[in-house]
Amino acid sequence: MPENKMYDYLIVGQGLAGSLLAWRLINHGKKVLVLDDGHASASSMVAAGVINPLAGRRFNHAPQIHEWLEAVETTYTQLAQQAKEPFLQWLDMLRLYHAPEQYRFYARLPVQEEIKDLLGERFPSNEPPQPVQAPLGGFTQHRTGYVRLPALLRFLARWLRERQALQATTVDHEKLEIHTEYVCHEGWQARGVVFCDGYRCRHSPWFGYLPFAPDQGEILTLRQKPEARPGQLPDMIINGAQWLLPMGNGMFRLGATHNHHIQDNQPTEEGVSRLLQGMETLLKNPQLLELTRSEAGVRPATSDRQPLLGTHPGYPRAHIFNGFGAHGSLMIPWYSEQMCRWLIQGRALPPTADIARYGNEAA
Repeated sequence: MPENKMYDYLIVGQGLAGSLLAWRLINHGKKVLVLDDGHASASSMVAAGVINPLAGRRFNHAPQIHEWLEAVETTYTQLAQQAKEPFLQWLDMLRLYHAPEQYRFYARLPVQEEIKDLLGERFPSNEPPQPVQAPLGGFTQHRTGYVRLPALLRFLARWLRERQALQATTVDHEKLEIHTEYVCHEGWQARGVVFCDGYRCRHSPWFGYLPFAPDQGEILTLRQKPEARPGQLPDMIINGAQWLLPMGNGMFRLGATHNHHIQDNQPTEEGVSRLLQGMETLLKNPQLLELTRSEAGVRPATSDRQPLLGTHPGYPRAHIFNGFGAHGSLMIPWYSEQMCRWLIQGRALPPTADIARYGNEAA
């Protein structure tokens, strides 16, 4: 039976969003209980954890990108010190143009002083610095890397359990009571509840009005074959029409597909085939990699590509920290700080992320 005490917050979901928010709140002295269904729907456990400050085919960056990167460095380093194992790996990225229009998108970057530190050398099509196919050329990008998400989430689960702050359970919306002064689920009571449950929050009776745009993605794990020799496969992140991430010890991740019509975590033959075909055009020596595992997860993306933070306009005990899409590893460290300050101190949230931008339509 649940322990008979009042928590400050119930947090629904122990993906990266719920884990980091709980970690911050507990470090601020709050009593937190994370309710998780064993990662049954957590895209964080599948995601490669790529850190890429210049997103998409247009190489866009957020105005607060350096604040994000500083929070990435600080947060994951602090967690690594606590766990005594590394989670963040900085690794340069090779960006390959896969459409002629990207020459124009790149041309606007070097004149922007605030992101010059992110840009490396350009290279022509006949001289890529890695064993890749680059018919249109490309450039090197700095301040990129990846987070070892499964290891990080396992550590945070242990950390939470040691503090009696993690409970294995599935949250049933019909059994979750949100009252004026408190919330209750199956006997656990708290002064508030925070939904960090990814794309499934779109079915919430409280936050279903928000513009979620779930995006299923498939990722492959590959292994280097014994006959591969040094220099025949990349040792940088390769980002073209697909991306390839070297994980060390001869292991690689390859991704990712995008599908807004499927909302489950089951990989498909079509997705695997599409990724393997993309690898054929990405690498000079694709035959040196073999498939070991295929996985899928549903990213909690949004229609305006901005996260969803804040408090329900009609239920002041119900909060949301969600909607980070494919960039959670980069964004969540900084946004979890902002959400923590909002919950504890009432400090304003970033306007582009605050769900108040959608008005009071759910009040």
